[in-house]
Amino acid sequence: MKKCNVIFSVTMTAVFSVVAFANEPDLNANPFLAEHPTQQQGAQVFSFTETPIALHEHDNINAAQDTGYVRLAVETKTNGFALVDTSQIKDIAKLIAEHKYGHELFLLSLKPEIMAAQSIADQTNLSQQFAGDTVALDNILVQQEFTVMSKTVGGNFIAGSGWDQLTQVVKNDTFGTVIIKVFSFSQSSGVYLDADAVNYHVNNHPGILLVLKDDNNKVYTNLSWADKKQSYSIKLAKNINEISLVKQFNALITAI
Repeated sequence: MKKCNVIFSVTMTAVFSVVAFANEPDLNANPFLAEHPTQQQGAQVFSFTETPIALHEHDNINAAQDTGYVRLAVETKTNGFALVDTSQIKDIAKLIAEHKYGHELFLLSLKPEIMAAQSIADQTNLSQQFAGDTVALDNILVQQEFTVMSKTVGGNFIAGSGWDQLTQVVKNDTFGTVIIKVFSFSQSSGVYLDADAVNYHVNNHPGILLVLKDDNNKVYTNLSWADKKQSYSIKLAKNINEISLVKQFNALITAI
């Protein structure tokens, strides 16, 4: 079975190979997610509904059709942010704590079992290795003077390459604390994006930007996108659409 992440929501939480936040499609029943022999590696963009919702600025009718992540994507595209209840603003510190707890469980239970099934060479050389390419990411983090607070790998192990998921917690004076996740595709994995929510592009690759803001000006931003080889997500407590942040944020994501 093809292993795919699903990008269409406020957060991407890695649980095996299918990830979601809310309103997730039933992968066993949804005809739009059926397996096909010609299915290709990488990003696949299509509507998760029978009647696709086009994202148009100032289109109140489309926004009214969906009260979940599609509405948030429309409002982010139209206004630069979506006004939400405080309960929808993710706490970055809590997300980091949850990841740390989950990774500790992974190290104690799943990782030893997975590595035991690998070749001696992979066990020796690749047990801490991310399978994807991080050269560009590492370079831009240095250029923008980020401090790497933590760096972990996990998910699925790709024989001869390493783990397919990388999570880095980084920090600098401009953006504060940022969570960056990268998912590297194998020949049998990729990512689905809901076309109704695609409202952003990084180097011409499709993505979903959600900037959530409450009445007290607390903000949570999550940008997720994918190219042919990897998918990415960046989470932080800043509105990256603010004029003072746009240039540096674009430099960060386009360099990755």
